Amino acid sequence: MIAIVTNTILAIFGLFFLYTGVISIRDPVGFARSLSLETVGWSGQVEIKAQYGGFFVAAAFSQFAPLVGMLNTQAALVVSLVIFGGLISGRLGALVVSARDEPLTSMIKSLYYIDGAGASASLALLFANGAF
Repeated sequence: MIAIVTNTILAIFGLFFLYTGVISIRDPVGFARSLSLETVGWSGQVEIKAQYGGFFVAAAFSQFAPLVGMLNTQAALVVSLVIFGGLISGRLGALVVSARDEPLTSMIKSLYYIDGAGASASLALLFANGAF
């Protein structure tokens, strides 16, 4: 049962990472705007494609790899924990260190939940799969 849940979560993470990567490569300006960022010319677009596109496509492969026997499940979960854990840590740190009166956009608010859920699920599955 744990294997089915783990594989399902890895597939969901993989699809989320792949979607993020493909969208940011196809439309770097629109993707940046959705995150309240702005690209500056072609250089800014290349950087969004690299930082979000290339990174998240590679991250997607790390999540799909255990499903086809190319990577250990625990290694993929560590990758997802590092990504989601790092993102939620930065987001929570931003709230604590530099709280502002300006409200966050709905996209950024959603990412708090997504990153928190991803980090929590990764950690829980690492425990369930005997990593600790």
